Amino acid sequence: MAEALISSLLPIVVTLFLGFFAGWRKDFGEQQAGSLNQLVMDYTLPLSLFGGIMTTQRAAIFSHLAVAGWLLVAMVGGYLVVLLIARFILHQSTALAALRALAIAGPAIPFVGPTILGSLFPSESALLISLGGLIMNIIQVPFTVLMLSTTSKQHTSASANLLGAMKKPVVWAPILAFIIVLCGGQLSAAWAKNFTVLGSATGGLALFSSGIILFTKQPKLSLPVWVNSLAKDIALPAVMFVIMLAAHTPTSILNMSLMAISIPSAAIATIFASQYHLAEQEMASTLFLSTILSVVTMGVIIVVRSI
Repeated sequence: MAEALISSLLPIVVTLFLGFFAGWRKDFGEQQAGSLNQLVMDYTLPLSLFGGIMTTQRAAIFSHLAVAGWLLVAMVGGYLVVLLIARFILHQSTALAALRALAIAGPAIPFVGPTILGSLFPSESALLISLGGLIMNIIQVPFTVLMLSTTSKQHTSASANLLGAMKKPVVWAPILAFIIVLCGGQLSAAWAKNFTVLGSATGGLALFSSGIILFTKQPKLSLPVWVNSLAKDIALPAVMFVIMLAAHTPTSILNMSLMAISIPSAAIATIFASQYHLAEQEMASTLFLSTILSVVTMGVIIVVRSI
């Protein structure tokens, strides 16, 4: 199990370090990182989201409604709670609140999940990854883009902001794919390759770009970074664990949901931060610290739950 954790989380750290090293060597700078992020946002990520969702069977979405429900509570409920606290109690901007909510409630299930969840739950891992990816790509990503677009266009109407956000490929591509799947459509493995050749580069490009940003912005383990990382790796899983226990959730469903929720932050928050030039250092540092801490926190969960 330790080998599974290391083999799935270490590539994140290594790729971040390579980006940091490239920045240190001055092979890539902030301008190149911006170009990489534009490539990810406009091409590789939409292709990855569309292809990934289109290969999901409609039956898989409905076969484990209990697990889907708990992931929905954790990822969407957690997102909204963090967003509301940051916006109305801490009086942060809407865009910054949305970024922090995504960093805390958005686990890197598509990237880290195959190794960790595949080792722990061989027969259910594909379903967990699909459900987690759907929730992030259908709800969290479009809503975050909307919040960021609204803030960046303060002098336009709400309908114009919504229309502008919906025109972005990263928003309409997963929504279109989800609608097609619900209507019974699905891509075969052969056709899916049309989207995965470029789409599979998303994770590596995003992490490499995040490493460049870490160097250019200088990594800093500030209070917000620690709060984001501890909330992601400890607070949210702990709260969901208590809620699921109180609801007398079956052990198998509890274990699957808890492990999926405990996966560290996804790189998408760092991509958005760079794209909108907001809290870039904080999001990149959160990605790094959350990943490092998750080696310990996920290990503890595995031992305590004896999965």
